[in-house]
Amino acid sequence: MESPQYQEDRFSFVNQQESLISKKMFLEALKLAKNRLAHLPNDIDAKVFIHLIFIEMGKMEESRKIMQELEQDTVRLSFGYLRAANTYHDKGLIQDAIFCYQKFIALNPFAENSQEVAETIALLQNDENLADEEPEEDDTEIIQPEFYTMTLADLYIRQGHLKMAADILAEIIKREPDNIQAKEKFDTVNAFLAKEPSSDDNVASINNVINILSCWLENIDRLKTHAA
Repeated sequence: MESPQYQEDRFSFVNQQESLISKKMFLEALKLAKNRLAHLPNDIDAKVFIHLIFIEMGKMEESRKIMQELEQDTVRLSFGYLRAANTYHDKGLIQDAIFCYQKFIALNPFAENSQEVAETIALLQNDENLADEEPEEDDTEIIQPEFYTMTLADLYIRQGHLKMAADILAEIIKREPDNIQAKEKFDTVNAFLAKEPSSDDNVASINNVINILSCWLENIDRLKTHAA
């Protein structure tokens, strides 16, 4: 379990990076991210920001190299969730299985078995036996249909279907005006929709950012939750 100090450090790092990037202080932001990566070699937050900074600086080859590392890390993590989901499913722990299956799809939407996993999620959620289970206090959100809708929005984002993702997020916000995660993703997706690429490099960079956008926002959401 991550310590409160570690979570506080992550939250501080994210805020510093967002501030430096917004001020176009890219060299300072890059130095900060590399220092964090030197102390935490597998830190995803540091790699994500280095990737984004390289894009802002026009260093596309460097950004693609970092993106490949992130993709490898993400694929490995996704299959960890898939193995956990199958184990939970076999043991009859349906809510836990659904959660891990959703994580697998969010992290690895292009996997060969992603459609099969999505169908499994739908079947488990619609299983009438779920209605007889008493949900745990901290897990009630997992079995709500809205959670699966967010998963679909993430899937569309990673596949580049931003308009479809925006429509889904708009519906969620309409039903849940206080859903901060949906609002952040909706605003960011619309920002990408409004941005017209002028070169092949810009197209590649936008696609790369789309691939990690949802996971990055989710991490920031989690940090804000712990800091609250």
